[in-house]
Amino acid sequence: MDNGFIDLDILLTRVRQPQSKIYFLDAVKAYKAGALRAALSSAWVAVVYDLIAKYRELGAMEDGAAIAFIQSWDAANAAGDIKRLLDLEARIIDDATTNTQIINRLAATHLDRLRQDRHLCAHPAFSAEAELFEPTPELVRLHLVNAIDLVLSQEPRQGKAIFEQFDADVQSTGFPNTEIRILDYVEQRYLARVRPQNVRNFGTVLAKSLLKGVPPRWEIQRRKIVSSLVAIRDRAPNSWPDLSQTIARLIDSIEPDNRQRAIAFIAAFPDFWPLLEAPTRTALQETAENIDATDIEDYRMLAAVTLPQFRNALLELIDELSGEQLRAAIAADPIPDLWPKAIGMYEESGSWRGSEANFRNVIAPFSGRLSSDQHDELLDAIVNNGQNWDAADTPSLSLGLLKNANAADYPTHDARNRFYLHLYRTRHIDRYEDVLALLQTDGWTLPPDPQDDDE
Repeated sequence: MDNGFIDLDILLTRVRQPQSKIYFLDAVKAYKAGALRAALSSAWVAVVYDLIAKYRELGAMEDGAAIAFIQSWDAANAAGDIKRLLDLEARIIDDATTNTQIINRLAATHLDRLRQDRHLCAHPAFSAEAELFEPTPELVRLHLVNAIDLVLSQEPRQGKAIFEQFDADVQSTGFPNTEIRILDYVEQRYLARVRPQNVRNFGTVLAKSLLKGVPPRWEIQRRKIVSSLVAIRDRAPNSWPDLSQTIARLIDSIEPDNRQRAIAFIAAFPDFWPLLEAPTRTALQETAENIDATDIEDYRMLAAVTLPQFRNALLELIDELSGEQLRAAIAADPIPDLWPKAIGMYEESGSWRGSEANFRNVIAPFSGRLSSDQHDELLDAIVNNGQNWDAADTPSLSLGLLKNANAADYPTHDARNRFYLHLYRTRHIDRYEDVLALLQTDGWTLPPDPQDDDE
């Protein structure tokens, strides 16, 4: 845009801070009056004041770098330490670039030029002897426009401090658990506060966590990390193409020990598959085809069974899982393809306590994910084994599972009839009274008792 056609009065309406606007208005008035050196000096004062105001906002959001600078500034003010204040003023652009990262390096270059030109105006010692610095109207207007575009009109968006905040946040009980809430939360709390150029850095950190397990403390938060990366993809689409290329190169250079992680990542983000180099795709497919069930280090890789590139190999791997491995795989991610083996293991429970343990370990994790047919299989697995239907906790466990299902996914009426008639014959209706009551809430009615049919 040609600065000569920018109305400075209109630019003034873009200044966020009221006090900053007052300082900057002095610069505009001086410019219009032809006092160009005074205009530059006032513009610099407005920029410094506005950066301090932004630091106070960031401090309120617990940005450690901003808090440290403000504490030094306020302490120097309280002590009347002019030398210290001048030193802090001189390095505020560098601090805002490297520490809080609320301005980028290109902006820092322009603002540093403003600072240097301001010194030439305010301090004759900075000029060559017998020479008076005379800024041109075009130069002053450029500085005024840059001051608003780069600082005065901008919100205080966090830089590297956002990572420290996310680190604590994602491990806290206040971080959402459901994907849609995570998407909204990450967008509002992080993406809206991160400078666009830092979004890619944020996404790269999330991707490295998924691909390399760093930092280790995020391992148990993997599902939240995945959803947070989805938030960047869906809520910051302008940043996604560049970030995708960065992540694809991370996968291309992945160490052999982390290839199972890479397969798990591709399962969550299948659109990355065509972005990978051919040797990388080959290495990942060979990993899936050649691995033995006893060598699985990351059971989350099994989620790639939905992808045609891995399906046959991973189905064979799932079939080889021992009971202990099946429990570990379901704990990592209860994917649908693990259900047949899980329901088979539960149906063959060998004791009451074993039945209850199997329900908790290989059935309950599928809560809220089962279809009507799968609920049919569960009811049949209960009635087909006395260790299951007669176990003390089976009524409460099955009730809890059904409460988390949508009514549309309840067992079919035929399966419910079989279930009820078995309970009637074995005289367990009273124990399953709450389960039967829940199953009647969608219109199903209890079938006639066998003795009523005889009558």
